[in-house]
Amino acid sequence: MSMKRLLPIAMLLFACTSAPGPPLEEPKEPTLELRDDLRHLYDSAVVTGSFILHDVGRDHWVFIDSSEADVATLPASTFKIFSSLYGLETGVVGDADFIIPWDGTDHGRPEVNKDLTLREAMKVSAYWYHREIARRAGPAQLKYWLDTVGYGNADTSGGFDRCWVRGNLRITPREQVAFLERLQRGQLPFSKHSMDIVRSIMLQADTLGYELHGKTGWALGKDGSTGWYVGWVERTDGAGPFVFANRIHTPDTLSETFAPARQAICIEVLKRVGALP
Repeated sequence: MSMKRLLPIAMLLFACTSAPGPPLEEPKEPTLELRDDLRHLYDSAVVTGSFILHDVGRDHWVFIDSSEADVATLPASTFKIFSSLYGLETGVVGDADFIIPWDGTDHGRPEVNKDLTLREAMKVSAYWYHREIARRAGPAQLKYWLDTVGYGNADTSGGFDRCWVRGNLRITPREQVAFLERLQRGQLPFSKHSMDIVRSIMLQADTLGYELHGKTGWALGKDGSTGWYVGWVERTDGAGPFVFANRIHTPDTLSETFAPARQAICIEVLKRVGALP
């Protein structure tokens, strides 16, 4: 081939390889939405409360009372999400249908006064089942996994087998969302098997349009009751996922409306902000 024919080909190749491509998109800044106009939902239930949601797809954050997002309290029974994960990972629990026998102690609720599987213990929120996970795994394993995951302040003092309800373990709403987002994505330092099981036993609603995964929590302290409802929404239309943490408080430890308010307020907020239909 002559030099005259090679020259245009070389020039064309140079032009193709050296031409600038499309400019790289700048990373989008997260957006923030304050919805303190929804405080009346808490007032109606005679509680105070706060809410945080991360629309992961849009990197959009929604807050009700943003000043509470980094205030830490006991995780209460929302800790059972973490407990299930490390129980499975350590082999203390075999699978979702692993039975731990009831020891005969009356815990005040007939639904927990019996042999339970991991799945059932999550559904009825059985404290004794997860206390037994902690005892079988031992304090060193619990502390190791709390530190490895970076769960709240990872403090097991005050009783390693009850630190989530009466000890010194603390977590903020923002930390709850960060932990759950990693679980939803499968990015926690646990096996895929363990995370798949826990995501499945957290499923509370499965419709044609969405799945809702969640867990409640209730802790009693000197200043009253603290309640949680945390989880995420996955939608079939590709929006989200929407990861959330709702926390409420009342000085009245005998309130009959407190328990249902934890979830009911949150579901209404999720609807008002567009995460649920």
